[in-house]
Amino acid sequence: MGGIFFVLFIIGIIFIAFTTYDQTPEPVPVHILAINDFHGQICQGQKMNGSPVGGAPVLGGYLHDAIDRYGKNNTIIALPGDMTGASPAESNLLLDEPAILFFNSFVTGDWKKTDPETGERVRVIATLGNHEFDHSISDLERLLGGGNADTDIYHLVDPYPGALWPVTVSNVFWAGTDTHFLTPYVIEEVQGIPVAFIGAVTETTKEISEPKNTELITFTDEADAINEQVRHLKEQGIHSFIILLHEGGKQTAYEGPTRETGDLSGRVASITMRLDEDVDVVLSGHSHEFTNQYLPNAGGKPTLVTQAYSYSSAYSDVYLELDPVTKDVTSKNATIIIAYADQGPGLTPDENAQELLDAVNTVVEPLINEIITTTDIPLTRTLDVNGESLLYNIVTDALRWHMDADMSTINIGALRADIDAGEITTGDVYSVMPFHGQINTVQMTGKQLRDLLNEQWTRTIKPDHYLQISGFSYSYDSSREPSSRVTSITFDGKEVGDDELYSIATIDFLASGGDGYSVMKEGTIIANGGLDVDGFIAYLRHITSPIHVETGGRIFPENISPYEE
Repeated sequence: MGGIFFVLFIIGIIFIAFTTYDQTPEPVPVHILAINDFHGQICQGQKMNGSPVGGAPVLGGYLHDAIDRYGKNNTIIALPGDMTGASPAESNLLLDEPAILFFNSFVTGDWKKTDPETGERVRVIATLGNHEFDHSISDLERLLGGGNADTDIYHLVDPYPGALWPVTVSNVFWAGTDTHFLTPYVIEEVQGIPVAFIGAVTETTKEISEPKNTELITFTDEADAINEQVRHLKEQGIHSFIILLHEGGKQTAYEGPTRETGDLSGRVASITMRLDEDVDVVLSGHSHEFTNQYLPNAGGKPTLVTQAYSYSSAYSDVYLELDPVTKDVTSKNATIIIAYADQGPGLTPDENAQELLDAVNTVVEPLINEIITTTDIPLTRTLDVNGESLLYNIVTDALRWHMDADMSTINIGALRADIDAGEITTGDVYSVMPFHGQINTVQMTGKQLRDLLNEQWTRTIKPDHYLQISGFSYSYDSSREPSSRVTSITFDGKEVGDDELYSIATIDFLASGGDGYSVMKEGTIIANGGLDVDGFIAYLRHITSPIHVETGGRIFPENISPYEE
């Protein structure tokens, strides 16, 4: 009898062993919804493929639809930088608090609530973009940390709560120290599996931001900073790594899940290929482009790289599978979803986001609805074959007029929206000029002016943002060496003299050497004016209405223009 029990005992052990062997743990699904370069775009104003897209209510409708389908516990919203800054008037005039409140609503369930322990509790994680540094460090700390400080705006939530979600950046340090400006990583657990989110902002931020806004901090190499955190976290047994990288590239767009091959180029590609072999996903931004491609990391393993346009028009829907045993990512793909307002989830916009937008409009409409003038033609930033833009020409004329200067110049990128034909309102101008920089007059010699113009092709950052001008003209030959391409500069009907002094109106960003134009700092600031937006409004009131005259004849290429390349 004892022998029978023994045999049954052995059979039971074998049965249990085989049963256990057959029960392979199911992979854990994770959905990351990544919105890059939101730029405070709470109101709808964009079109893609002929349809309206974006705005907080529409984008919110898409995000809530995805959260309902995937489940709150397995969904994370990621923001790879430029959540704020260069924003339309609706967010800008309220210091971008509405943009932060919109994303707070996913944590609390209601933009008016400030307790993250209640409500929806969808996890939100962000990193900084260069435009988060459009204002001072103290302003940024208030924007993220909350409080009203000495602001003089209406606070929709009073006191302003700040971001109710973590912001991570691994390559920004307090100047002269090894102390991170913000936490370098965030760990989130999904069904008991730790997933590391590491943030990084483009190393070029210092060159493309107002110098005084970044003088207290330093920026280091993105890949080096990320890899340092990856090595540190791997020692703790973490193997799933998601990078929020505010740096980008360009790729031919397509529909559907990630394809095996693509033509992605730009800094994001070179950074990704230097990343640790355990890095699984790079959620990129900055270039406002489509990106959805696998790139080899430093270990030759495929890393998924995404980016979803900009201005709330789309998001990256990233799907991951995690192995419960190895705690590593075993599968990954993404689809770039355009947030169309006239189809799909866009037909049922987020009611709470609409309530936020209505509250914003109630406050700012009196500030943005004043009609300044009218125009018979669209005023756009589009460059002609010579590299001139109608809107930039009018703005540089305005700066020169405002300061009664000989000349004026401004960098491309300073203006952020076009103006349609018809009435021009204060809100239109606020959207065109969201940075509210001060107008300066810089005194420069003719030689310094020539060196400044040549610096368009010799700057240390990629020379893709050229200068727009007023009050003079110049010619250049693109076949010559970059440092000597300018062949002639004409002011008041004659060639400028190397030793002659000229007054040049510009914005404080450029006057202090912003965008890599270091020659500007060789000049002397001899006058300070008002804000650029106020100067532009005053000029529009001054000139003949309606605007109907095209401008031009300021830049003369003598060979193949870089704008035609």
